[in-house]
Amino acid sequence: MRKFLAVALSVSLALSSVVTVTSVAFAESKFQITEDQTIAAKLQSFTDIKALFTDKTVLADVQKLYVDKFQTDVKRLDVNIKADDPKIDANITLVLDSAIKGDLQVGQAKQAIDKGLQWYFFFALRDLMSNQVRPAMTKGDVAGAKAAFDKAVQIYEGALQPNVVKRDAKYSLNMESLLKTTIELIQKDIKENNLNEFNVHRQFLDKTLIKNYTLATFTYAESIATKAPADQPAAITEGYFLYMPVYTYLRGGSIADANFVRDAFASGDASKIKKDEIQNALHRTMIGKVSEYVKQAFTKLEAGDLQGARGYAAEGNMFLASQEVFLGKEKYAAALEVATKFSSAVDASDLANAQEYGFQVLEFLVGKDGSSLKIGSKDYQVDGAAFTAENAPFINVESNRTLVPVRVIAQAIQAQVEWVDATKTVVITKDGKKTEITLGSDQVVENGKVNDKVKLDQPVIIENGSSFIPLRAVAELFGKRVFYQNGEIIILR
Repeated sequence: MRKFLAVALSVSLALSSVVTVTSVAFAESKFQITEDQTIAAKLQSFTDIKALFTDKTVLADVQKLYVDKFQTDVKRLDVNIKADDPKIDANITLVLDSAIKGDLQVGQAKQAIDKGLQWYFFFALRDLMSNQVRPAMTKGDVAGAKAAFDKAVQIYEGALQPNVVKRDAKYSLNMESLLKTTIELIQKDIKENNLNEFNVHRQFLDKTLIKNYTLATFTYAESIATKAPADQPAAITEGYFLYMPVYTYLRGGSIADANFVRDAFASGDASKIKKDEIQNALHRTMIGKVSEYVKQAFTKLEAGDLQGARGYAAEGNMFLASQEVFLGKEKYAAALEVATKFSSAVDASDLANAQEYGFQVLEFLVGKDGSSLKIGSKDYQVDGAAFTAENAPFINVESNRTLVPVRVIAQAIQAQVEWVDATKTVVITKDGKKTEITLGSDQVVENGKVNDKVKLDQPVIIENGSSFIPLRAVAELFGKRVFYQNGEIIILR
């Protein structure tokens, strides 16, 4: 099993470890599930409502079917969405009502229904996994877990799988194959009531679907500019609703980038949807997620929580897998090899090797979005661009803290920095927040007020005419993560 987990980022490797079967066999396979009649009826209604869109569409009929068959359950799921996050029903209803009024095209209403209900079905699947399957397994209720997972599989096959097949064909991927294998492993986990393996495998299911809808978003970032002006509004609406299922999760990797993608599609303006800008923004959100979960895996291993570490390692690796198209074939293959070693080290509770290989995974990403530097070297990089500092970072032997020239860390965190000689104070300004650190002081002043929760264990010092500040403390004040390995340093969001 661990062998499968270690190589699950690569479908070809995963399948060579687990099964040998052609892609045709995967496409034709049927899972051993008991169909739920309520889910079956909902999927039939999904087919029915899409069939209402013809060359003579009556939008009032579409609205009635949506209200009668979907709206109540959509709103049920909306209740669990955070207050400030987009709601499924509000988005679908807005487009549908506007199309009925004649303010939007019928084609836009079609995409709001089709892709908006895929958003609903994806959230319904996640709701089943989190609120029914997992609690049932925790209680040892194998029958309950199986019944709930059967519903999740039914939703996947009936509503989500066709989109996965499209993305596989577009980008020469094998997500459908990985999902098939993952579903079979989860079925085995449920049968054996193996909660630990289930908690890992459910991450493969969840994050592969996130990968799918992220790439679906990118598909429209690529294609909208090539479409005729009359066809662009429907394509923009389609891209928007394909992005909404993953917006909240990608925002955890980079709020600014996730919002940028959302706003570009929400604008309805094709000129704002530029392939390279959307790709870079999506890529940065995923890098942030890998950084988050690699750090969490380290923390859990240090605390002796192996299963927690395995879960976070799986999430980090799957967000790495989500970057397969953006990294390119060769770079992804090399990153995959290291990620395999990272997973194996975590499985073995080997913290030293997990940290080494986790750091190497991040080295594949830092050139796109982050900074790298080395103790004793004036050379450093920010987002892949090379720079040379006046003085090199060093470790203070008394405090055992890494000290970095102020201007280097300011560039790394994309902030403005000023040295006020009169007060011997470093002033760092970023996103409207002004942070002041004074020479010899352990206090941090933010927007004129002392931060009582944060004290520096290494004050600012001056060496060779340059101001040096403690790297980790300052970076983390601005929401950055710092990784060390053998004198090398990576700073990521």
